Amino acid sequence: MGGGRLRLRVLSSEDKRILMAIQYNFPISETPFVDIAHDLNLDPRKLISKLREFKERGIIKRIGANLNYKAIGFIKRACLVAFSCRMEDVPRIAKMINESFPEINLKHNYLRDHERYRVWFTLKDASIERIFERVKDVAEVCGVNDYLILPSKRVYKMSVKYDLYKGISWSYGFEREPSEVDSDLVDTVVKLQDIPIEEKPLDSDVVSLIREMLKKGVFRDFYGVLSERAIGFNENGMNIVRTENPERVARKLLKFPQITHLVERECFGDWNYSIYFMVHADDRVKIDNFRREVEEDLKIEVETLYSLVNLKD
Repeated sequence: MGGGRLRLRVLSSEDKRILMAIQYNFPISETPFVDIAHDLNLDPRKLISKLREFKERGIIKRIGANLNYKAIGFIKRACLVAFSCRMEDVPRIAKMINESFPEINLKHNYLRDHERYRVWFTLKDASIERIFERVKDVAEVCGVNDYLILPSKRVYKMSVKYDLYKGISWSYGFEREPSEVDSDLVDTVVKLQDIPIEEKPLDSDVVSLIREMLKKGVFRDFYGVLSERAIGFNENGMNIVRTENPERVARKLLKFPQITHLVERECFGDWNYSIYFMVHADDRVKIDNFRREVEEDLKIEVETLYSLVNLKD
């Protein structure tokens, strides 16, 4: 893992051009890597070798579809969950959470800098009831009595891309309700999240399928997914907002490309934050400055909870 932690400041100009191209200008064709090489005036063999090296080192996580799991029948709902615990109990609790849920259900697990709720993770499953039941069981095993379960009410944006020149996350997008995938296509669609890095990774039928899935909202996008730590984006902040008009606030937030995730959540009891948005950067100053920009522009108060440790690593 350590070998992949290439700091942002030591990426060469060519490295940046390549990594930006696979994020922002990935062609949907039978020979996407050859096409990118031509766009960048590079030898295709050199580009493919470089991309394979980036993937081996953990700089590139995968290249493929940003799949909306709601399009797959067995996953319909998602919740953000937070456990209150002592700092010394975090490693034990994180381990139990990671062991209790399959990879497809457990999306994230972070230690965040909140004085009450320290462990934050995201769960996906067939129903809200199923998620509540499973969280209750795990909380009991962990000895956690105080926890939050915050169901997603509406996802406005889900697009994680990193601008290597600005040093902050940067993307545009709006979440659409996806069509459901036919059962006989599910395996193929899931596999397209990570295509092989080779001269001709796709055939014409698969290219047509990708275009169809993009049109139907099954795929949000198709691009190279980078490891934020490996490219020097060592900070990410979950920003939370109290508001009586969450839809209005969310729609105004959509104009900011720095936001990667934008979600309205149901809230309960004294935890009355309904809007959540993520920002990633190579230092906290950029995130703090962006938060102040949002507060001034939208006339709202925003609280940032920084990620301290990725508990899934």
